[in-house]
Amino acid sequence: MEEIPESHPRYESLLQRHRIEAGVEAGITSRQGLIAQGRGEAFDYLLGERTTPSADTAERVAAAHLLRADHAVLSVNGNVAALAPGEVVDLADATGAEIEVNLFNRTEQRIEAIADHLRGARG
Repeated sequence: MEEIPESHPRYESLLQRHRIEAGVEAGITSRQGLIAQGRGEAFDYLLGERTTPSADTAERVAAAHLLRADHAVLSVNGNVAALAPGEVVDLADATGAEIEVNLFNRTEQRIEAIADHLRGARG
């Protein structure tokens, strides 16, 4: 991965893109996932790179549902596994949730690659 100066205005965005690219190379994400990440980045840009109040509320409500659920499950795709594997594992541990791999472009090889990647993120 090329070195990106922290002063770069798109530093975080470029780091995320490189994580997705590495995920494609490792068989975790798909090329379509890279496109989806770019589409999400465009919306972030249009929203002014900030979390809206409704999104912040939705995040808190989702956390409450995870904590209260009888059988919580975190459904993870390739992009999530590539961008935040440690966070997914930490959230599952904190809430008692199971982790499932849920893919649109589904192959057994990709499912195993993602599961192995998440297992490797467990501290």
